[in-house]
Amino acid sequence: MRFISLALAALPLPALADTYSVSSAPTAVTVYNGYAMVTREVSVDVSAGTHELVFPDLPKWIEAASLRVNVAGAQLGSTRLRTDSLPPQPDADSPAVIAAKEQIEKAELALRDLEDRVEDASLTAQAAESRLAFLRGIATQKDLPAAPEDLANIAQMIEAQTLAARQALLASKRAARSINEDREDLVKAIKDAHAALASLTPPAEPKALLALSVAASEAGSVTASISYPANASWEPTYDVVLTRGDAESVTLRRAALIYQRSGENWNDVTLTLSTLAPTGQVLPSELYPTLLQFSDKQSLQKLGNARRGSISAEMAAAPAAMMDMVEPTPLPTPNFDGPGVTYTLPNTLTIAQNAEAARIEMDALSFDARVFARAVPVRDQTAFMMAEATNTSQEPLLAASIAQIFVDGSLIGRSSFASVPAGGEFVQSFGPIEDLRLTHAILDQSEGDRGLIKRSNIQVQQVRMTLENIGSKTWDVEVMASVPYSEQEDLVIKSEAKPAATLKDVDDRRGLMQWDLSLAANATQEIIIDQDIRWPDGNVLH
Repeated sequence: MRFISLALAALPLPALADTYSVSSAPTAVTVYNGYAMVTREVSVDVSAGTHELVFPDLPKWIEAASLRVNVAGAQLGSTRLRTDSLPPQPDADSPAVIAAKEQIEKAELALRDLEDRVEDASLTAQAAESRLAFLRGIATQKDLPAAPEDLANIAQMIEAQTLAARQALLASKRAARSINEDREDLVKAIKDAHAALASLTPPAEPKALLALSVAASEAGSVTASISYPANASWEPTYDVVLTRGDAESVTLRRAALIYQRSGENWNDVTLTLSTLAPTGQVLPSELYPTLLQFSDKQSLQKLGNARRGSISAEMAAAPAAMMDMVEPTPLPTPNFDGPGVTYTLPNTLTIAQNAEAARIEMDALSFDARVFARAVPVRDQTAFMMAEATNTSQEPLLAASIAQIFVDGSLIGRSSFASVPAGGEFVQSFGPIEDLRLTHAILDQSEGDRGLIKRSNIQVQQVRMTLENIGSKTWDVEVMASVPYSEQEDLVIKSEAKPAATLKDVDDRRGLMQWDLSLAANATQEIIIDQDIRWPDGNVLH
């Protein structure tokens, strides 16, 4: 029995459970549209056995349901998240924070030294004033010597001492003023040092404590990765540059604006931008078929009054999908190694919480372009420069609410930028062309068939659009105009244009017409549109 006990004692036994308190900070962040996933990754050397890893510095607002933990080098057991009644934690300042605090202390010591030197100068001034007061007292004494020679000596002494005292007083005041000249710089240095510390240390927020139970089969390094959602967002912004000449092109200089209100600073994190929106719709909409009935007019009138009061309530109580006449068309979502597109920045980044948007320069894409002019005479007095290009990259161009527009390196304005799928075409405007002047005039408009009952059922109109090129360059021009259209059989609309339109119902928009013209320098082009509209007697056109 004793032999067995000794043999068991000789076997390697697992180490007793140890608790490791680990400080952590964000190391990687993936930012989505309106959402971010923050990751903290730390490594701890442990012995074989069961251990507890404690992370005492997580944000208090973390929810257990959205917390994700991965452990490499050990088997993860249980996780426990604690947000109240936490034990006190020792200070664990980073080197940057320590340096900022030391700078504050240095600036405050310099200001204190200045105040001491001012006080020294003040003491000298006080001594000089005391000497002057003493000398004035001597001059008023009644028991002064009667001998003229003695009085002269006393007067000479008082004069000399008074001069020396006043000189000392003036010198001390000058010294105090000279010393105080540095006060403003020292006060500013203290404010700057406090500002630097504030940028490194967000306001103290309540913390949460996370405890992980892990079992290591052998001694080694255990890496824990903790991920949780945070309040952040990003959006693309562009510089859209048109280069004219023999090889016309559109260059898209891309950047990202990142906003973070997570309650903690992101210092030297690996940042990834994703086009996905985890907070958006993830389920398809429900459809509710509409029940249709028909009945004669008299029955419908009888039911009308009885049901009028309840229709509103029924519609309000019905599912929202029943009230949508047109369902929105989802935007195409390209795939690049998974849903959406991700951009990982090559270098780490630091973004303070609640700071202004951080702008991250990304890359530039260039596309061959066709430059032309677009004219809308009914609305504008000049044509506008346009460029048409094809997205030949392998990724979609994301929509941007802000895009700065450049022509040959000169900024001409700002606009938005619509999303473009990979391989899709896009058209971008680049401002007015002052050399292409537009006019729109209604030459004739009349209503006929007016009788004794003042009715009218015919409208005739003639419109003239004029394009004038006062420059020295020939322009390809797309002229846009609209004419009325009808969905009623008895409303007859006839339109005739001279010259005839190149395209009708442009982009499947009924009544929209387009002329493709080439307008030479110093040339003028007119387009005449005749419209004839007729409708049944006794009705009003609207």
